[in-house]
Amino acid sequence: MSLTLQRLRYFLAVADELNFTRAAERLRVAQPSLSAQVRTLERGLGIELLRRTTRRVELTDAGRSLHEDGRRLLEELDRAVERSRRAHERTSATLRVAYTASVGYQALPLILDELEAVAPDVVVSAHRAWSTWVIDAVRAGDIDLGLVREFDGAPGLVHECLRREPLAVFASQRHRLAGRSSLTVASLEGETIVVVPASLAPGFHDLTLTLCARRGFTPPTIELSAPDNREPLLAHLSRHPDRLFLGPVSMSTTSWEGVVHVPIADADAHMELSAVWPASGAARSVPLAVAAARAVADREGWLDPSG
Repeated sequence: MSLTLQRLRYFLAVADELNFTRAAERLRVAQPSLSAQVRTLERGLGIELLRRTTRRVELTDAGRSLHEDGRRLLEELDRAVERSRRAHERTSATLRVAYTASVGYQALPLILDELEAVAPDVVVSAHRAWSTWVIDAVRAGDIDLGLVREFDGAPGLVHECLRREPLAVFASQRHRLAGRSSLTVASLEGETIVVVPASLAPGFHDLTLTLCARRGFTPPTIELSAPDNREPLLAHLSRHPDRLFLGPVSMSTTSWEGVVHVPIADADAHMELSAVWPASGAARSVPLAVAAARAVADREGWLDPSG
């Protein structure tokens, strides 16, 4: 058959450019070869697709029709190839995980260790990112499983709470509250609180303000100006003894000189960690990972907020 994919692509390039020289440059082929392929296509179809003069190239009515339909055909073919690629990824023994920074302190290593123990053939790639990016990536199919904080759900996604983690206050050791054995949210009234950007981690951002609002006050806040990782936050706290940060107690697993943490005693002062995955078309490794996360949660008592 004369209508091969290569000849169709050659014709579409000429039809787009209406110039053989530019089309040949775009395709990176010799112009005589391009012209010969298009003429072979026309002879094979028995149809004149292009009118050629010494000055210009024009599409015939038949050429315009093939240009429109051929373009749609190639676009659908590209989509079919992409669907095939994603189907292969879903059935292969891989797991693409994206997680927020605070998940990496403690929860992620335990979950991945458990997954390796029960499913050693699963190859994991893990990427740290902010919550909004993680959710968008799971929805787009670029990530198989997300681990995020304070997620309320979104269309097309399934989420499951794995942990309710107690909160702590992180502050300079020179802060007036640093010497306490524990604190309450009410005791933070009047204090300046550093918060993560709402555009990057809306649940984390809102949690601090919600806890304060329940106690009848709105604290002065400073948005974290360099939010790519934890170090700028702790460095900021060490330099500013009049400011503090509310975060999961697992943040304390790594230290920063001059920064201390004080647990918050209130029963509602906890932060949820959730696994998020697509409602349909999830990779076959996702159920294995979720089961591993549940096993860790049961063993560690993660769903008990006082644990």
